[in-house]
Amino acid sequence: MIITHNIAAYNILIFSNYAKGGGHQMGYIHLYGNNSKYLGYLGIIKDGEVLPQNIQHSNRILNIYFHESGLQHILDTLRNQSPISIRFNTSLNLGELIIGNLPVSKENLAA
Repeated sequence: MIITHNIAAYNILIFSNYAKGGGHQMGYIHLYGNNSKYLGYLGIIKDGEVLPQNIQHSNRILNIYFHESGLQHILDTLRNQSPISIRFNTSLNLGELIIGNLPVSKENLAA
């Protein structure tokens, strides 16, 4: 199944020397939908490290991971594009940022 959420707001948390998980996590971009509903985060992992598996938790919160080399592109997209959505394929554990409007179909259910 493919789940799509519109992103209405976000906040960024970037840090250094994070010890949990071997010190590979550099930060988070927390995503919010309409009515400030928390959608999940984009985790930023140091380049050269293996990305953790993307996941949608039972409460539908998403954890989607990218390498630090993609951070500038992600930030540019969030700042400069509208509308923007996050899409997650539950079968493939594949997360995507989507720019523009998507048609809603049986495989693209808006959450």
